[in-house]
Amino acid sequence: MRGFAGIAVQAEAVLRGNDLGSYTRPSPRLYPHQWNWDTAFVAIGWAHFDWTRAEREIDHLLEAQWQNGMLPHIRYNPAVTEYHPGPEWWPDVPVRRPGVITSGISQPPVLPTAVYIVGLLQSDADRRLAWWTRLYAPLRDALLYFVRHRTIGGSPLIAIIHPWEAGLDNSPRWDRAVRAGLKPSRPYRRVDNTIVGAAMRPAQADYDLYMYLVELITGSGYRMAEVLAKTPFAVYDALFNAIWYRAAVDLNRIAAAIGRPPTIGEADLDAFGRAYRATLWNEAAGLFRDADVRSGSQIPADTVAGLGAIYAGLVDAAQASAMLAHYRERSAGCRPLPSTLPDDPGFNPARYWRGPVWVNTNWFIIRGLEDLGRYEDARNLADATLDLIEAAGLCEYFHPYTGECLGGSEFSWTAALAIDLIARPVHPSV
Repeated sequence: MRGFAGIAVQAEAVLRGNDLGSYTRPSPRLYPHQWNWDTAFVAIGWAHFDWTRAEREIDHLLEAQWQNGMLPHIRYNPAVTEYHPGPEWWPDVPVRRPGVITSGISQPPVLPTAVYIVGLLQSDADRRLAWWTRLYAPLRDALLYFVRHRTIGGSPLIAIIHPWEAGLDNSPRWDRAVRAGLKPSRPYRRVDNTIVGAAMRPAQADYDLYMYLVELITGSGYRMAEVLAKTPFAVYDALFNAIWYRAAVDLNRIAAAIGRPPTIGEADLDAFGRAYRATLWNEAAGLFRDADVRSGSQIPADTVAGLGAIYAGLVDAAQASAMLAHYRERSAGCRPLPSTLPDDPGFNPARYWRGPVWVNTNWFIIRGLEDLGRYEDARNLADATLDLIEAAGLCEYFHPYTGECLGGSEFSWTAALAIDLIARPVHPSV
């Protein structure tokens, strides 16, 4: 990998500039609170130059854990009042620590993997093992929450109940639900499209669905069995489930290091992998697709989520290379990797998760390819990702054709993962 020292310096400055002491806001104005999977990415970045600060970042999120183990997608900062939807939309959240205010849904569980990586970046073995020991129980509870509350009808796959839980909020994968025209019973106010151009943000119809689902979830008192019985949105998300599987593998590695039994047994991991491949693989697309829980049918949209199995190690090296090559062929002319394929009807090169390139999804694929021994593919994607950043800056996301900076500026996970790609370059070929 080429040298990108200048990016590393700029990226550290972004993290320091967004540092609010106990957590790192994702960007200066657009996202002022603490987000779940942002925290995981950000902690990896901090750990390369301030390990104690990474530790504090993770502790602050874990303080928001619910009584049932769920880690919410947002921990709200009570000093911030100009963000909508705010905590008033999520009443009576059953947190373990009184006074903490959170949202009522979760996000992709990247945190156990981040804790594993951050631990390995601590050179003092005693400190590493003591930290892993302290965090093991809350991480175990967070992972098992999904097994206990989000599985249905005998399948081990995890059901998500809101597009925000996917992290890919306005992906074309959710268009069928958006087209149902569901709306909340009360008005709401958006501020995101006053900070960033509306053409780069989710459409109003997307937000109507989001807020309708918020009311459904809160109206059910956060009882997942009740939500899953009546919601119009319950999905086996290919990326979310891949992230959960990778988190289980990495938490098992932590458990082994501290002398604990596996959190998820080998037989259960094998059963999960079989269900994932049987339910979500689409041969014609050459990708994994999401599935609607209610109907059992796959959702006909092809996005970067379909490559998530590479990150999880749910495919072998040959299939990973074939999937990536096919994705690149279908996105010829694009910077890698567009969040939605250009031949998908829902593609939009500038609108959030409908086409732009995101550093975090590239990072997933890079690290997955590396783990599978596809070093050249991984290095090429890492270099292309850093080239985007070098040309346009530490943006939230990038135009897939022009490389233009889109969304929020000075974006924390872009900075953090750039630092990681530079400080932990892809393993050399052997």
